[in-house]
Amino acid sequence: MDLPLNEDLVSGLLTALNQFTIMEFQQGIESIDMGGLRWVYLLDKATGLLFIAAGGKEDNAEILRARLIVIRQAFIQEYIKDDTTAWRKTWTGNVEKFYPFKETIDQYYSDWIAAESVMNVAEFFDVLGIFQQLLFNVLATLNRVPENTRDSIHNKIEDLFENYKNDEFIKENPELGKISFSRESGVNIITINPNNCDMVLVQKQVINLVVDIVETVKIYVGFYKALKFFIEEDVFEYILNNIGLLHRLNLDKFLLKLFLMK
Repeated sequence: MDLPLNEDLVSGLLTALNQFTIMEFQQGIESIDMGGLRWVYLLDKATGLLFIAAGGKEDNAEILRARLIVIRQAFIQEYIKDDTTAWRKTWTGNVEKFYPFKETIDQYYSDWIAAESVMNVAEFFDVLGIFQQLLFNVLATLNRVPENTRDSIHNKIEDLFENYKNDEFIKENPELGKISFSRESGVNIITINPNNCDMVLVQKQVINLVVDIVETVKIYVGFYKALKFFIEEDVFEYILNNIGLLHRLNLDKFLLKLFLMK
């Protein structure tokens, strides 16, 4: 939206608020309502970058966060890739080189706005947002395992997606082909446009992929160690914080069984 704001002052204020909560409460901000807007925060520890999105107070915070994850992934893939050390060394505080990325954000935003006109799209994006966040947390656990184990898991997930892409059903439904995975940016599922697909089929495919990925982690890491990592990466905290929404979407028992059972 077009607001007469000093971007540097606003970003400095929002960052300072987050830093204050970390210092005082040992936990960063997830979302706040301020100035007639809803602000959602996403900290990327590997790069030291804080991503913040703003929407109206009527906007669902989980949908905003899921979309912010997509933007975070796109930004890292565009400017940082997997070399966070070089990124930190070359950062000078000059943001002008990132201005072209506004076009990427605008394109995502246009796609999402167009999709919101579809019947039941709020529930559709609720489901995608939930799985986007959970996959983000699950794949974050791989930073806790030895490099050879992490490579094996990545290889297995890449094989899963290769088979997924080559499936005739996916080829006949191009929108499903937008679901993607890379080692640098993780899994991206929120870019699907419900205008161009059967939302029920999309949800089914996403659920199958989530099950395959979680089971892969449990197999390679070991069930009890994977369970420990899931706890440390706030998988269960996220489920409990959103248990009402998950129950309404009939996903609460499914997710608890997926993460808690061998």
